[in-house]
Amino acid sequence: MSAVIDANVVIAAATASPRRTAARYRLERWLTDSTDLHAPQLLVYEVASALTGLESAGVLTTQGSDDVWRLIDALDLTLHPASSGAALIAIALRLHRRSAYDAAYIDLALVLQTELWTLDAKLTRNATAAGFPVNLVV
Repeated sequence: MSAVIDANVVIAAATASPRRTAARYRLERWLTDSTDLHAPQLLVYEVASALTGLESAGVLTTQGSDDVWRLIDALDLTLHPASSGAALIAIALRLHRRSAYDAAYIDLALVLQTELWTLDAKLTRNATAAGFPVNLVV
C-alpha cells in the first residue's frame, strides 16, 4: 500500500497546529500499516517555506523546525520529480488554480495510482469534484 502526502500533514504533525492530532493519527496509521509514503520533491521547499514563516513570526523555534525535519527523515518519504510540466499545468487548470503546487501532489498520486492525503479541505473538494484521488485527513 502507498500514499502521497501533502506537506501540510507533516507540518501539522510536528508543530502546535490545531490539526496536529489528526495528522499524527494518520501518520501513525500509515507507519503501523507499513504504508509506503511518497511526495513530490516540492515538499521539501514547501516545508522549508512554512518553517521559515513560523520561525520569523516567532511561533516556532529552530529546535521546532529541527523536529519537523527529523519527522520527515523518520517517515522515510520517497521524493519524486514531476512527471512533466504539461501534466502539472493540465491538472492545475482542471482545479481552476493559478498555480501548480497542488497539482504536483495530484500528479504524483496519479502516476503511482494511489491517493493524495491533505489537510486542505478546499483542495479535497475541488480535486474530488474533478475526479482526482484526494482524501482529507480528519
